[in-house]
Amino acid sequence: MFKFAFNPSRTAIRRGVAGFLVVCAGLTSRTAAPAPADWFPDPPALRHYVWSYQPCLGCVEYAAPPDWRRMAALAGLQTVRFIHSPDESLGPAYSAAPDVIVLTPSALKLEACQLAFVIGHEIVHIAQRHFDEDANAFSVYSGKPGNWTDRGEDAMQLSEGNFGLALRVSHLWQAQEQEADWVGALLAAQASGCSIESGALAYFRQEIEAGGGVAAAHAPSMERIRQLLPFADAAKRLVELGPR
Repeated sequence: MFKFAFNPSRTAIRRGVAGFLVVCAGLTSRTAAPAPADWFPDPPALRHYVWSYQPCLGCVEYAAPPDWRRMAALAGLQTVRFIHSPDESLGPAYSAAPDVIVLTPSALKLEACQLAFVIGHEIVHIAQRHFDEDANAFSVYSGKPGNWTDRGEDAMQLSEGNFGLALRVSHLWQAQEQEADWVGALLAAQASGCSIESGALAYFRQEIEAGGGVAAAHAPSMERIRQLLPFADAAKRLVELGPR
């Protein structure tokens, strides 16, 4: 686990489950998506931004196991592109707009249910369009007129060197991370048969002091554990239900 540190030089951002802000890249193509699971929350009703994909240095395609694909389908996603990166400077795992999940060697060494939770967490960021939500928030808080740009990177650049803007948006990041935690844990439950205890809670207990801080995207690990406990029974029911 890592503590968040705001870096105003970054032009586009997304949080990995472990706590970094990372450079956000994306793909412009979109395909028809399957219907999400009945329990999966609706995505925000806001505009779709265009994101340009820039492959990370040394990254290669990664063949996802069936349960990761099941999680994507439960979230209503037609495709998720999985990438393996040898560089862990941005954390063990993170997502990139609109449908990329990047994994490093340390992530792939996690216990199966912990990794399933990490994948579910990042899938939620994609399915709930948190990238677009961030770009919209930066535009609104910067006083930009509606539809001033179609490019997500343009909107994210508004935060460059602007710590005050990051502070204003930090409440949104925290809400997104809480959503990614509990919904990701439920995805791991139904698709991989992982309880909250064996997945999310085991993951957060590895470094219990992580998280928190000024403009933090992630709450402290103990707080994230507390927020997840009410969903334990729902996760057990989804484990029993199994993949659809």
